[in-house]
Amino acid sequence: MNKQSAAVAILLASKNGATYLKQQLDSFINQTHRSWQLWVSDDGSSDSTVAKIKAFIARSDVEGHLVNGPQTGLCDNFMSLIGNVAINADYYAFSDQDDVWLRDKLSRAVEWLNRTNEDLPALYCSRTRLIDSAGVPIGYSPLYSKAPSFGNALLQNIASGNTMVFNNRARELMLKISPVKPVIHDWTLYQLVTGCGGQVKYDPEPTVLYRQHSNNIIGNSMGLPQRMHNFSDAHGGRMASWNDINRSVLSCLGDALTPAAIDTLMAFSAIRDNHLFNRLKLMRQSRVYHQQFLGSITTLTYVLFNKF
Repeated sequence: MNKQSAAVAILLASKNGATYLKQQLDSFINQTHRSWQLWVSDDGSSDSTVAKIKAFIARSDVEGHLVNGPQTGLCDNFMSLIGNVAINADYYAFSDQDDVWLRDKLSRAVEWLNRTNEDLPALYCSRTRLIDSAGVPIGYSPLYSKAPSFGNALLQNIASGNTMVFNNRARELMLKISPVKPVIHDWTLYQLVTGCGGQVKYDPEPTVLYRQHSNNIIGNSMGLPQRMHNFSDAHGGRMASWNDINRSVLSCLGDALTPAAIDTLMAFSAIRDNHLFNRLKLMRQSRVYHQQFLGSITTLTYVLFNKF
């Protein structure tokens, strides 16, 4: 496939995002990869979001579509776009409403995806540069050095949704799990692609300016207060609840999971309510791992205190 001709469907979930929306829309226009179409699912905005989107897709140089979202939350809004049969492209890119894409975001993703086997699920993602509400750079998301894998995906999501670009085989996996509502769409996609023998490219070069502000539904969660809050919630039952949902999602795949992924999932699932020695043994047997040292220590506490 010619990298310049590959069609990308940008899937944007919106709700009351008028404050920052124009900067994101302008960043689509500035992409060096020109072959894209925009699909926006609006979840019942009460500000000028819809007006801004309509004005944008009315431009002569934009192929755009606006549909009504399910109004049952961010994850369902993105899932409704994935399941929209009117959307057909070579690749698909999730987009938040308040970020800014760097000019080479799509071209970097498409260049890699064009080199993959189109019969296998493939997912591109990258590091992000963090900006504040005014667009001032304030840092970077973590730089992950360990390889993406199903064993990693069971514990954490290194594939930030606002950087994701994926192929039709990956989309088909997301359609398989539609009866079950995932914890969050991007984490689930990382699990599905790695669990079904697909390829994941984590690009250490940032492709998105990830805006951090008070209205973020999902933020970067790197600050100490947020880390402590997350630690408390996870040990209070959140991690166990998420693992239950993830297992329900993965059960929808039938024989699409690889034998190695099935072995990993079975060992990981058996950790809960086992004796301490067996929990530690199963943890090692499962081959799950966290990308960061602090996360690895936290994972060990889940095993020690039976919080998986």
